Amino acid sequence: MRRPTRRHVLAGLALSGLAARRALAAGHNLTDAELDAGLALLARAPSVDLHSHAGRFFVEAGEGATPLGQSLGKPFVGEALRGSHRLGVGAVCLSAVADYRVLEAAPGGLRPARPFVPGEAYEDYRRQIGLLKAASRDSGLELARTAADVTRRWRAGNASLVYTIEGGDFIEERPERIAEAASEGVRSITIIHYRTNAIGDPQTAAPVHGGLSPFGRKVVAEMNRRGMVIDLSHASFDAVAQAAELSARPMILSHSNLKPLGVEHPRLISLDHARLVARHGGVVAAMPGGAGVASLADFATLVLRMIDQLGVDHVGVGTDMDFTFASVVPTYEAWALIPAALLARGLSPDETLKIVGGNALRVLAATESH
Repeated sequence: MRRPTRRHVLAGLALSGLAARRALAAGHNLTDAELDAGLALLARAPSVDLHSHAGRFFVEAGEGATPLGQSLGKPFVGEALRGSHRLGVGAVCLSAVADYRVLEAAPGGLRPARPFVPGEAYEDYRRQIGLLKAASRDSGLELARTAADVTRRWRAGNASLVYTIEGGDFIEERPERIAEAASEGVRSITIIHYRTNAIGDPQTAAPVHGGLSPFGRKVVAEMNRRGMVIDLSHASFDAVAQAAELSARPMILSHSNLKPLGVEHPRLISLDHARLVARHGGVVAAMPGGAGVASLADFATLVLRMIDQLGVDHVGVGTDMDFTFASVVPTYEAWALIPAALLARGLSPDETLKIVGGNALRVLAATESH
């Protein structure tokens, strides 16, 4: 099939609730013409959400549900993703949560409630890999292993899923599990999440390893070798600095916001932290929610600041959809608001295309095994 035109994108959006999106855009002080410009841009090239839990597919239901899972409610991944190609989405990096079973809600975010029992982390990884595959079936979005896969399917009018794992806990000092994950289509691992694991220290806990552990250094090398994207969101500054020294390929911070003046939160990062990844050729993906982002205008301001300080080639978008709080892009029906807001703030169409997908696809291509 031919690449979808602006007319096709607008027609598809009309079928799936353009009136509702116009009302949402009006709530963010975007005009119809500005929304149309955002929609039209999404018809020019594939866009990419670098980090998503759309529909909370990883939540275990029934008797196996954890207290955190019970608080999150039932998963709805098919509903969250179905028809996303008509909304202008090129690819969703859909992420399992490796330490989900041991997390609990805490003031300001999440924290590990207990250690894993032996084998538990890997067992839950196997469960969630099955759910990632089911998400593909339920949503109609196919697995993409390469940047070329994403582009080819987008040109045919389809969106893609990119499998990712948030947390390397399932690896359990067994590097062969990295190869196992790669063979099943996982393209990226957020090597450290909320729990201090065998790989390194998170940014939300006191350091234990002083950054990466000796095994964590091996993980960096093995992920490079297997053509996997190293995601350093949630990792401590020291862990990021050490990974930047070791990695032969660009890395990402898939959902990490720069600390605004006067705002403190353990998940916000400093400019020096972000530059460790940008200077290595990677991408820092802004998250449209969380501390310091209370509106679409706040998010656009954040992205513009990141462009000024990191360069337009090193900024992307990672929504953390359905596993974050107070998002200003709560569903993919609002996806077009991002390019619309950036264009309205003066970014050129080519610059905006880099932010909403081009930079992510560049890193995906640069890390592929050949």
